[in-house]
Order: sequence, then C-alpha cells, then structure tokens
Amino acid sequence: MRRLWLALSIATAGLVLVETSSAVADDDSTGADDKQEQQIEARLQKAPDLKNNSIEVDVDDGIAVLEGTVDSARERKEAQQLAHVDGILGVNNRLEVRSTAK
Repeated sequence: MRRLWLALSIATAGLVLVETSSAVADDDSTGADDKQEQQIEARLQKAPDLKNNSIEVDVDDGIAVLEGTVDSARERKEAQQLAHVDGILGVNNRLEVRSTAK
C-alpha cells in the first residue's frame, strides 16, 4: 500500500511539473509572437510602397498572418518577404490585391 501511495505521489508531482513548464513556455511564445508582430509591422511601415496600405499582422506560434489589401501582386509578394523576421517559421499571406477594373 505504501508503494502504491508513493508511486501515485511521484506521478502527481511529475504532472504538476510538466503542466507548469508548459504554461511558462506558452507565456514565452506569446511574448516572442508580440515582438515579431511589432518587427513585421515596423518593416511594413518603412517600405515606401506598403506604408499606405491596410495590412494587419498577427503572429501565433511563429506563423505570421497578413490580412488586408495592397495595390499590386508585387506589393503582396514584398509584404510576404518583409514578414520573414527572426523566429518566423512561415507566412500565411491572405493579402488581397485591389481590383483596378473601372
């Protein structure tokens, strides 16, 4: 009976440690995501062709998501390239090119 109690106590302590460390990791990744988001937004604002476009940036677990509109396919591609900052694993480019039809 004592061995069972000891084994259950050790298992419970291990689960608590694992859960605590994953919560800390989530907090760290959120901070990194926010930093990367700010870096991407700054790069987009500095690009002469892109600073007047409406581009929203969101970063989640190292994946940058770009949403909004741009004036051309070239600007869409440029925004995607600028979104590749340190720590970004990929870019989900949802930018739409404005229609030029009259």
